[in-house]
Amino acid sequence: MEDDAGRPLQPEADWPFFDADFSMSAQMLAQVQALTPHAAAQLWTRHVSAQPAETHPMQLRDGHRLQPTVSGPDWLAEFDAVSSEHPAQSGRVAAFLASHFHAAGAAPVLFMVSRERAYALTPAALAACWPCLLAISDESPLLYQPVTGKFVWCRPHGALAGGEDKLQSV
Repeated sequence: MEDDAGRPLQPEADWPFFDADFSMSAQMLAQVQALTPHAAAQLWTRHVSAQPAETHPMQLRDGHRLQPTVSGPDWLAEFDAVSSEHPAQSGRVAAFLASHFHAAGAAPVLFMVSRERAYALTPAALAACWPCLLAISDESPLLYQPVTGKFVWCRPHGALAGGEDKLQSV
């Protein structure tokens, strides 16, 4: 990614990362990069869709190449239970994300809210920060790891589903 592709996390725009309920350490926050709208759009076009009408994961056409093949745990049930006694990284959602994106080690995972809004984070940060990301948007955001072509949909009402980009696996 280019140096100007990211911007620092901002308390207002990226509020969950600064919310005491999520208690993210400075070390963890350093592993999260908010992308500029331009950088997010470039990544969306390259990895998700070049179609102008497909600007959000819920707008992707039927039969899109990113079709889930694996079901994951219910993120909503765990989201409501996350606390200092039950950290996000100790649950089934974090375990599913870690196992799904494990092949590339520290290769970044993109959290794509839309064509213009995305975050890049390490898999370790993803395991700890997934509640922050879903507080930003729980309207079918897409997690995508360009190096592996693996993705996870975070569907409304808690359903997690994953798979592998059909273009990457050819």
